[in-house]
Amino acid sequence: MDREVSELKKEILSLREPEGWELKGRDIWQGQGSFKKFPQEFRHRAFKKVSETMSHLPCHIFAVQVNKKNLGETSEDIKDDTGLYRLAFNQLLEQLDAYLKQYNETGILLMDSRSAHHTSVQDRRSSDIYRDWKSQKKSSNFMELPFFGVSDGYTGLQLADYVVYLIDRYSKKARTASGHTELEEAFHLLEPKIQLLKIPILQHKIHFEYR
Repeated sequence: MDREVSELKKEILSLREPEGWELKGRDIWQGQGSFKKFPQEFRHRAFKKVSETMSHLPCHIFAVQVNKKNLGETSEDIKDDTGLYRLAFNQLLEQLDAYLKQYNETGILLMDSRSAHHTSVQDRRSSDIYRDWKSQKKSSNFMELPFFGVSDGYTGLQLADYVVYLIDRYSKKARTASGHTELEEAFHLLEPKIQLLKIPILQHKIHFEYR
């Protein structure tokens, strides 16, 4: 996977070393960061190319999407962003653990470090939620605590960033009358790999929708 993505990055920005820039969905689509001076047509083609490459890679995509507007006052447990994050993270852990158990495999979570400078508040929050989740499980196929890495050094984290942006952007465009062909094509290329869990909370119940 590392090799394929490195070749892709060389193809997209041939004058830059692939290790010298991050593959970020927002930067490519909106013309930010390394793509600030590139025309939209080029950027959108590059965006779709990422999906084309990922569609051939040996990976599975698990995602949890929470509709904040439908949360409202429906759950006493969701009082702030931490409660919202806990809900989403717990559901993602359930999906991943079920997948590992299905194939009798063990795994370690590699997470994008959200800490800045010398603070580790956000990473600690993730670790605490993980500990709470695991303490309530009779068994889990995860080993140890999550490992936190910086995205510019890990291909998997960069691909995760791209997928998160793709799903979010596509969901928003799906609610409008107009959309971008490249965006739709990029999403549909990866759709067979995506197990998307949508969580609106209605009448004190969680509704699950799988793709």
